[in-house]
Formats: sequence, structure tokens, C-alpha cells
Amino acid sequence: MGKAQDAPSPEAVAYVARAIGEWALDFERERLSPTGTLQSGSGLQPLYVGSSRRAGMVGANDEGRLTHLDMLQKLLFFAEAHPSTELADAVLGIAAARLETSFLDLAALQLREIGHWSLMRMDHQGAWYLVMRAAAGERVPLLAAGREEQEEPDEKGLVVGPGRRVAALRLLGMKGLPVFRSTIEAALRDTDARVRLAAAEALDFQRRPESLKCLVAAIQMERHPVVSQALVRAMHTLLRTQGQKLDPSDRGRALAVSLRQFGLSGWRTDMDLLDLIAAHPHKEAIPTLIHALELAAAPADPLLRAVNKRASPMLRDKAGLLLRGMTGALIAPEDVEGWRAFWAREKDSLVVPEVLPSNRPQTTRAQFFGVPVTGGSIAFVIDTSGSMSAGVAGTGADDLSPRALTRLNAAKDQIVQAVQAMDPDAAYSLWTFADKARLWTSSPIRPGPNTVRSLTELLSRLRPHGGTNLYDGLAQALQLGELKFGEQGEMKVDELFILSDGEPTAGEVRDTEGLLQIVREANKYAKVRIHTIFTGEGKGNDLLRRLAEENGGVFVQR
Repeated sequence: MGKAQDAPSPEAVAYVARAIGEWALDFERERLSPTGTLQSGSGLQPLYVGSSRRAGMVGANDEGRLTHLDMLQKLLFFAEAHPSTELADAVLGIAAARLETSFLDLAALQLREIGHWSLMRMDHQGAWYLVMRAAAGERVPLLAAGREEQEEPDEKGLVVGPGRRVAALRLLGMKGLPVFRSTIEAALRDTDARVRLAAAEALDFQRRPESLKCLVAAIQMERHPVVSQALVRAMHTLLRTQGQKLDPSDRGRALAVSLRQFGLSGWRTDMDLLDLIAAHPHKEAIPTLIHALELAAAPADPLLRAVNKRASPMLRDKAGLLLRGMTGALIAPEDVEGWRAFWAREKDSLVVPEVLPSNRPQTTRAQFFGVPVTGGSIAFVIDTSGSMSAGVAGTGADDLSPRALTRLNAAKDQIVQAVQAMDPDAAYSLWTFADKARLWTSSPIRPGPNTVRSLTELLSRLRPHGGTNLYDGLAQALQLGELKFGEQGEMKVDELFILSDGEPTAGEVRDTEGLLQIVREANKYAKVRIHTIFTGEGKGNDLLRRLAEENGGVFVQR
């Protein structure tokens, strides 16, 4: 009897579902801010407030006290406590918030996580059947109020948009049930690259040996640069975690097919293929590595030149290290003909070790605070906030001469030294950030005597002032505003050096977790190597350390 009394009425469920759908619609159209306060009275209110009141979800003391995000949490708590197909459909809209527009917006990132985990906590067969249908792009019942403003309805329902499909595929992957595998694998053949990307990432979560055949077929057909990367990573994960359960011949064919894609989908996919070779070294991979050196030098085919036109020197260096570790030959990466002659001479007798030595790239002449500069398109992002006037290593800031070793002057000296020793084929850009970021080089600059003089003059104009808006520096250098889900964008840098002396004190995003989350999403497939240098004392080093660790870089504290 007690359970029957506790069960909400169908009207209450319908109003809560409607309120969640209206909340998502208002957020998409920027009619509400999650941190805005729920106002009292009958004035202009977001759509969801009326439905929330009808559902009995607005308490007497909520107005003027709770934020719109607090109200959403109340609605989601109701949905989790009383799961249904109708509520799951509404919550899926939260899990897909702004995926098709400003997907790197911090509020949208956090909302998608909230919606995702709310659905993950719904133990309801009908809810997950709806998620599975949404992932497949099938028509779903027209449940969420206001959705007819976004998509074309008919008498049966709606076609699920790519944002909701992406969110649904991620949920199926994380749920990990075998029954969802066929839906995910079918999505690998979808015409929308965003859906294929979500399916590849879902398989990466599922890690089922039965998916190997489907992955091999998808890798052979895929040419979209980001989707190709995701497929290679899913293959890497599957072979690493389930390799012992796979037939050796199937495993060998999967590796062979993967490596045949080298050079066809961009250098970032090729970097992931090199990771695959490093994890599974075998003699048949050596021609692929020599081919990598050839592509880095100058691909003959016009199409390959277009696909790999911004290939990073890091690709060449990594391929050279792998060749050296697999063969023991001391041949320079630039000597493609030497490697070809070696392979022709030694291929029959060569034995590749099962585990490669942990070689590290040889230190280049160019360094920034001791960190080698190895990229082809480098950005220096320098903190010029007021605290950068402090002295270095005990140097006082009270009686500073023009060349006194302040934190900012030390950074200037290091930039000049790095540029003077930089590879002449590389290029660099200079950004600074204080209250906001500023680009000082209108286009990437090639190192040389004339440009060093110009750089020195430019650096002399930098003065410490204002707060520390690290987010804006990262947003500008990584072009966060231009990135869309499933697109690589025209990333202009492959290696980023960030120098700062403290925690963010200005800007749109200041908290450590939020900033790291944004960079993590933006750099997931861009593969920009981010090095960080902390020149201050006390707080601030943890953010920079994690920023480097999560993005393949080196952290230095000076």
C-alpha cells in the first residue's frame, strides 16, 4: 500500500518530463543561465517554471533562493526515483545539450555530464529501450514539449537529431550491455561523421572481442580524420585488453589492415597508428615506419600531400625512434634511402624484440626552460599578469634594473634562446595573457637572424599588469571557439608552451577541473603537445602539472 501511495500520478510524471524538456530548450536558446536564480512572482519566467509548479516541484522557499541548475537537479532526482520512457526521453535532451553548437562551453559540458549520469542511474527497461532507439536514429514518440520547434514532427514522432544520437551512443557504450553492441556497430556505417565518431568511442568503452571484425571493416572504409583516429584508438584498446582472447590470425590481420591506412587520414591518425606499432612491434610494420619517414619528408602523391600538409616533425621523430628500437640501426630519420637499403639488406634475418626499449627523443638544441622544442608549429603562451614582475630565485623586485631577472624577463630570455636554436623549417607564434589574451604575431614566424631582432624588439614591449586569465590564453591558442564536435578544425599549432606563476584570477573559467575538462575535450583528437612551466610559489602548480600530464607534455617548476 505504501508503495502505491508513494508512486507519482501520471500527470506529475508528464509535467516533470515537460519541465525537463523545456529547461533543455531554454538552455539551448540561451534563455536561461544555469547559475541564474529562480525568481518569484508571475513575471517573465523560463518555460520550465510553469510545468515545474504544476508538477509540485517548486517549494514555498525555492523562489529567490535556488538556481535554475538546482531546480534541474530536483527534476532529475524525480526522474531517477521514478524512471520511465517519457522521463528518459526528456533527460536525453540534457545529455545532448549544445553538442551540435558550442559543445566546448563549460556549462554545456557539465550539463551533459549531469544528464548522462542521471540516465545511467535509471534502472528501467523502457528507458534504455528508448536510448537504444535514439542511438539507432529511429523515430521516437513526441514527448518533450517544445521539441516541435527544433525538428519537423509528423503524426508518428520525430527523427532523432545527431546530438541526441551521439549522447545515446555514449550511454550505450558506458552501459556496456552485450545487447547494445549491434546498434553501436551499425552506427559505424552512418552517413553523419559525428554519429560514426560516437559509435567508435562507444566501442572503445565496450571492448568486446566480437567487435574486432566490425572495427577492421570500418577502419578500411573510413577517411574522416577524427573518426579514423577514434577507430584506431578503439582497435588499440581492444587489442590491449582482449588480445589474449583473439585468434592470432585475426589479431595479425587487424594490425595489418590498420597499418595500411597510414598516410590516408592525416598525421594525427598516423601518430595513433605509431602508438599501435609501439604496443605491438613486429617486422611487418617496418615498411610502414619507413613510409612514415617518406611522408614526413615530401609525399609524392598530391592527395597525400594535401592530407599530410601540416604533418608535425613529431611524427618523423616518433617513427625514427620506433625504427631504431625495432632494428637497432643507427640511421638518421631524414635518411629515407638509408632505411630502404637497410630493410632490403636485413629484412630476412632481422628479429624484432617483443618489447621495445624505452628510448626518448634526443634532446634538440632548442629548449624552453629545459624542455626540448620539437614541434613544427610552436606557440609560446606567456603570463604577463602583475605578479610576473616578481624576482626570480630571490631577486628582489624593488630595485630592478631593465634587465633584472624578473619572472617575465626570464621568460623573454628563454623565448629568444629557443627561437635562435629552433629548426629553420619550424614556425612559432607568441601569445600573452593577463586580464585577456593577445596574439603578438599576426602569422607564424620562421626563425632567422632578422626575425630574432624583431622578436627581441617585440618582447621589450611586454609589461606585467592585471590578472591571470589562463583560460583565454588557452582558448585563443587552441582555437576553442572554432571547434565543433567531430571536427578537427584548422589547428595552427602542434606544440604549446605555457608559462605562468599562479592560479587563474580572471576569465570565464578559473577552476582547475573546469579548465582541464575543456582542454581535454578540445585536445582529444588535435594531439597538441602541451608543456607547462610554473615560475611562481605556492598554489598554481597543480593545474599546470595536470595540464601537461594530460596532454603529452612536460611540467617544469622554476
